[in-house]
Formats: sequence, structure tokens, C-alpha cells
Amino acid sequence: MTNDKMPVGLSAFQKKIIFLIFSSFSVIALAEQPFTKPIESVAESCDLSFPGAELNSRHFQDVKAADSFKKQAKILIAMSEHEQAVRNHFTKGQPIDWKEVEETDRKNTRDFKKMIEKEGLFSVSQIGGQGVAAEFSLIQRSRDFAFQRNALDMMRRLFARQDFPGDYLAILEDQLLAKDGKPQIYGTRVKPDGSLYPVIDKDQLDARRASRGLAPLRQAICPMSKAE
Repeated sequence: MTNDKMPVGLSAFQKKIIFLIFSSFSVIALAEQPFTKPIESVAESCDLSFPGAELNSRHFQDVKAADSFKKQAKILIAMSEHEQAVRNHFTKGQPIDWKEVEETDRKNTRDFKKMIEKEGLFSVSQIGGQGVAAEFSLIQRSRDFAFQRNALDMMRRLFARQDFPGDYLAILEDQLLAKDGKPQIYGTRVKPDGSLYPVIDKDQLDARRASRGLAPLRQAICPMSKAE
């Protein structure tokens, strides 16, 4: 997938965030490997009429940062954009400097942890939809798994206040379960052939997905042909 195949109508930053989320579905235990095919799409063409759609990050994307948090939002977005910049060779079919990628990820994690050490994660009402998208990309790319687990707990608390996208929560939880060799809960991870990685209680999968703002599995898979 390359950036020139992104759906039209999105801002440059939104396209970068979409690519970053897409590219982060590699197995975490193999962090130096290229991404596997994602199942989720936040493309503009997505149908947001499914149950629980109000919990999806697309629902929050136009929320602006509060005046008192615009500086933090700007910093997070810049960090996220730099994070992707060091990976852009992959989209051009060129080798990635994985040493630079790792150094960038570790520096971003250190800087981000300092930003949130007193007050915790920023919420949508504080840094807006794009700020939270950038914040989530930094969490997801972190190589500090203890930090990711701590961030997941903070994300849960913000989500309970309806101040954090549920799909981000589901994606990170499945990611950490995969890292531990456990079945996923929300079915956000797929293999290169399009089949799901192991998932618990598949009969109730769509109900769990709805509780986190994710489309039913069949609907979520449909946009993939447009994004490949």
C-alpha cells in the first residue's frame, strides 16, 4: 500500500495517521519486520452507521484541541510525523534504516512519557482528534511494553468517560495480547492472506467490536480492497 492510493478528501496529516495505523499491525515480537495486512480502515469511505460508531476515532477526528492544550497537540503531531518520516522508504520500495527507526521510537517514548508523567494521557477534549491520533501512534509504536500496558489502563479510564476512541483501545489491547502469544479479543489483526489471527469466542466477536466502536467484521474487511 502506498500513500497515493489513500482515499481522496483527507488532509495530509489524516493520511499519514491512517498509514501509520495500517503499518503498525506487524507482530510486536518481530518489531523489525514490515507490516502485515490490517483489518481496520478509518478511510473517508467507511460507513459509520454501524452500532457503536460513535465510539470510533472517525467520530472524533474533527474535534479541535482546547486552547490550553494546542501546544501539546502540536508537539505530539510533530513527533508522530517524524516517526513516520523515518519509515517512508518502505512506501517507496527502498530499505528502511531500522536502527534509525528504533532510535526514533525510543526517543519518542522517552519524550512522551515526560509529557504525561504528571497528568496522564491526553484526552480528545484536551488535544483534539488529530492530537489523540498522534498520541496513539506514539503509544502503538513504542518498544516499551510496560509503558504500553500502563497507557492501555489510562486509555480505558478516558474511554469510560467517552473521551478517547474505543477503536484505539481495541487495537492496542489486541496488539499486547499478540505480543504475549494470546488470542485477540476484537479481531483487529489479520494475517497476510486475510485470515484472522486467533480470536476468543468468535461467535460474540461483532458484539465486542461494537463495544469499542469497530464495525462488524464483514463490514470492516470490505474497504481493504480500496486501501491496498
